[in-house]
Amino acid sequence: MSLFHTGLIKPEQKVDKELVKLDILHEHNLQDRRLELEIEERKWRSCCFQLESESTKFFGKMTISLLTIALCSYQLITVQECSYQIGYSSLLSLVVGSYLKV
Repeated sequence: MSLFHTGLIKPEQKVDKELVKLDILHEHNLQDRRLELEIEERKWRSCCFQLESESTKFFGKMTISLLTIALCSYQLITVQECSYQIGYSSLLSLVVGSYLKV
């Protein structure tokens, strides 16, 4: 917050330009620090490594989805009875449908 927003200085008062520059610089430094902290909060840390949480979630979801698609596809090709194929086709449709944007 600037000096004007906090009420310490009224807009009609004369203010030293250097003080205004320092106030703006301080505000920018605070915003930069908040951004750095926000980025740091999104990282998952271990004793040996650190990961971005968004990428880890994405690749985890992608891996499980691809494995599910591969299993359903294999079962639809190899299973001959129609009653067993219904479950695999439904699961395959669910996984593929979860990626479609409507």
